[in-house]
Amino acid sequence: MSECIYSIENFDKGGEYHELDSPRTLEACLRSGMDPSEVFPKSRKFFKSKDRTEKMVDMKYENFEKKRQEKVNLIKEERNKIILYTQRKLAFAASAPLDNTATSNVVLPPPTAEDKSKGVMEMEMKRMEALKRRQEKDLAKTIEREQASVILQKKIAQAEEEERKRQKAHAKKVLEQKKIEEKKRQEMEAHEKRLLQEEEHTKKLLAKKEAEVAEKIAKNRLAMEKQLQKEARERDEERKQKMAEYAQKTAALFKVQEDLGEANKRKMLEREERIANQLLEKKEAKRMEVQLAREKAVIKIEEALVKHSEMHEAKKAAFNAAEKKRLALQKENAIIEREKLQKQATDREKKNADRHARLIDAYRGRQERRNDTLRRSKEKDKNFEKVQIQAEESLKLMKFTAEMKLSDKVENVERVNRRVEFKKLQTLQKIYAEDHQFENIMEQKKELYDKQKGAAKASLIRKHEIAEAMQQMKMTNDYSILDKLFNKKKIETKKVDDDDKEGPQTM
Repeated sequence: MSECIYSIENFDKGGEYHELDSPRTLEACLRSGMDPSEVFPKSRKFFKSKDRTEKMVDMKYENFEKKRQEKVNLIKEERNKIILYTQRKLAFAASAPLDNTATSNVVLPPPTAEDKSKGVMEMEMKRMEALKRRQEKDLAKTIEREQASVILQKKIAQAEEEERKRQKAHAKKVLEQKKIEEKKRQEMEAHEKRLLQEEEHTKKLLAKKEAEVAEKIAKNRLAMEKQLQKEARERDEERKQKMAEYAQKTAALFKVQEDLGEANKRKMLEREERIANQLLEKKEAKRMEVQLAREKAVIKIEEALVKHSEMHEAKKAAFNAAEKKRLALQKENAIIEREKLQKQATDREKKNADRHARLIDAYRGRQERRNDTLRRSKEKDKNFEKVQIQAEESLKLMKFTAEMKLSDKVENVERVNRRVEFKKLQTLQKIYAEDHQFENIMEQKKELYDKQKGAAKASLIRKHEIAEAMQQMKMTNDYSILDKLFNKKKIETKKVDDDDKEGPQTM
C-alpha cells in the first residue's frame, strides 16, 4: 500500500483523519452497509442546540462515539475477511492445475515411422474422444449452471417477496408505533394541562385563604387591642375603686377604734362616777354609823382612796399602755396592710404585665406560625415547581432517549437496507457474470463444434491425402512423400495449436 492510500487501519494517521480510498476498505464499507463518512469523529459542539441540555449533548456525543467505534470495528472485521478470502483464493489458484491445459490444449507427440497411419488414427480418435468427453462435461456443467441460475432466481424472488412482506410489516409496525406514541403524547399533554389547571386552582385557593387569614388576623388584632385597652381601663377602675374602698375601710376602722376608745373612756368615767356616787351614798348612809369611828374610817377611807387612786392610776396606766400598744399595733397592722395592698397591687400589675406579655407572645407565636405556614407553603410551591421542572426534564430526557434510539434503529435499518442492496447487486452481478460466462461457453461450444467439424474434415482430407500419398509411394517407391506430408501436417498442426494457445490468452 502506498502512502497516498488510506484504509480503515491508518485513516487517522498522525492525529489527522483522511478520506478512505483503499479498495478493500471501501468494499468492506459496502458489504457492511456503511458510509465511509460515518467513521469520522465529530466534536461535542456539533451536537449542541437550543433545545438540548448538557446531559443530552453528552449522551448524544457518547452514543455517536460508541456507534462510530462499533462501525470502525465492523469495517475492520469485514476488511480482514476480504483479505483472508483473497489470500485463500490466491493460494488455491497457485496450487490447483488448469483444466483447459489437460483437455483442449493437449499437444500430442508427433507420430513415428513405426506408427504410420495407425498411430495417427489412434491419436485422432483419442483426441476426438477427449473432445467429446470435454463437450459432455461442459454441457453437463452448463446444464448445472442453468439449473443453479434458475434456483438462484427463485431464491432471489422469494427473498424479494419476503423483504417486501417484512418491509410492509415493518411499515405497519412503525405506523402502529407512531399511533401509540401520538396517543401517549396526547395523554401526556392532557395530563400536563390538567396538572396546570389544578395548580392554578390550588394557587387561587391559597391566595384566597391567605387573604382571609390576613383579614381575620387584622380583625383579631384590632379586637385584641380594643379588648386589652378595655381590660386595662377596667383594671384601673377596679384598682382605684378597691383603693377607695380600702381607704374607707381603713378610715372606718380608725374611727371604730377611736369610738371604741372614747366609749371605754366614757365607761371608765361613768364607772368612776358611779363608784364615787356609791361611795358618797354609802358614805351618807353610813355617815351616822361611822361617825363614831370617823377618824378610823377617815384613815381607812383615805387609805382606801389612796389605794383606789393607786389602783385607778394603775388601771389608767394599764389602759393607756394598752391603748398605746393598740395604736402601735394598729399602725403596724396598717403598715402591714398597706404593704400587703402594695404587694397585691404589685402582684396584680406583675400579673397584668405577665398577661400582657403572654398576649404579646401569643400574638407573636400566631404571627410566627402564620409566617411559618406561609414559608412552608412557599417551600411547597418551590418544591412543586422543582418537582415539575425535574418531571419535565425527565420527560424531555425520555423523549430524547427514545428519539435517539429510534434514530439508531432507523440508521441500522438503513444500513441493513444498504447491505441487502449491495448483496442484491452482488447477486445480480454474479448472475450477469454467469450469463456472460454461459454465453462465452456457448460461443466456445460453437467454436469447438466448428473445430470438431474442421477436425473431422481435416481428418477426412488427411486420410485422402495419406491414401493418395500411399498410392503414389507404391507407384513411385518414393517414401519421402509420406514424410513430406507428415512434416507439412506437423507444421500446420503446430501453427493451429499456436493459434489456439494465443486465442484464449487474447480473450
